[in-house]
Amino acid sequence: MLQARFKKQFGSGRPGLTVDVDITVVKGVTVLFGHSGAGKTTILRAIAGTLTPDEGRIALDETLYFDSATSINVPIRKRRVGYVFQDHTLFPHMTAEENVLYGSRARTAAESRARIADLFAMLSIEQTAGRYPHELSGGEQQRIAVARALASDPRIMLLDEPLSAVDEATRARLLGEIAAVQRQSGIPFLYVTHNQNEAVRVGDHMLVLHEGNVLQEGAPLDVFNAPRSFPVARAVGTDNLFVGEIVGHRPEDGITTLAVGPCLLEVPYNGLAPGSTVTVGVRSEDIIVSLEHLTQISARNVLPGTVKHMISDRENVELVVSCGADFKVSITSGTVRALDLSVGKRVYLLVKARALHILD
Repeated sequence: MLQARFKKQFGSGRPGLTVDVDITVVKGVTVLFGHSGAGKTTILRAIAGTLTPDEGRIALDETLYFDSATSINVPIRKRRVGYVFQDHTLFPHMTAEENVLYGSRARTAAESRARIADLFAMLSIEQTAGRYPHELSGGEQQRIAVARALASDPRIMLLDEPLSAVDEATRARLLGEIAAVQRQSGIPFLYVTHNQNEAVRVGDHMLVLHEGNVLQEGAPLDVFNAPRSFPVARAVGTDNLFVGEIVGHRPEDGITTLAVGPCLLEVPYNGLAPGSTVTVGVRSEDIIVSLEHLTQISARNVLPGTVKHMISDRENVELVVSCGADFKVSITSGTVRALDLSVGKRVYLLVKARALHILD
């Protein structure tokens, strides 16, 4: 179990950032999630020993890495921490096998080569052993970086946005492999990302960071589906945030009615007094678009509206639909074609009550 409670200040005055965290990592893959500058990499560097906190304590099981109260600061080389960086940092003049052997902690050459063979088989990269980094694909380079970190026989693995430089197909494969490697190794992994799909695919637990503080933690899907505060909602991609007023309750149905301007929304029952002002959020991916007013459906909210804007990329389209309030809706390009959507078209938005969450 890793316990890290520390503070580190960068700069001074209002532009500076203070990272002040108290985290516990028990097992599996723990994701550090947040926008750039939230403090994610600072946490990894403090654990690895490449950065010294101003104060605090960092310990892995019975091993104390850092303690400002007793002036303990274990050197990097003695911490047995595996670190995988965003840019691989492979030695260009060494083959894949030599890169991994460089990190080996085995006592003999025979033990090292046996360990390397096991790692190459685990990551399905046996064919890369004699090749140099420039001869490898991005995915192969990243697998070599993971193998080299594991060859050091670490007690914890730190991965700092390791898949940001690979394509989507390779990323999907590597996420599964990283999760499998963690299970086989049995050591905790700390994984930094700001990619929602990565967090859900690989994470057992997630910490959301904002301006150097942990604001919420839990299973990734639980946090994404129910952020508890405005900064967390922004960090996890809740595109629709509205200020509304509690109109009334139907406890027997588990429903609270909320007015956002002229738009009435049914949200999960919360017991707040009528007239209370609250902020409600819903992710753009959780809204369904229909050309018809559907009635016999599970969604409690069927909102008539008009398409105001459409912004497209290669695969997805973001709509802005006015329903008395402006909702951002994320759908595929195929859906746009199937529904023949265009600016000015009348549509209905379907939103389940449980997709709407009241923020603290």
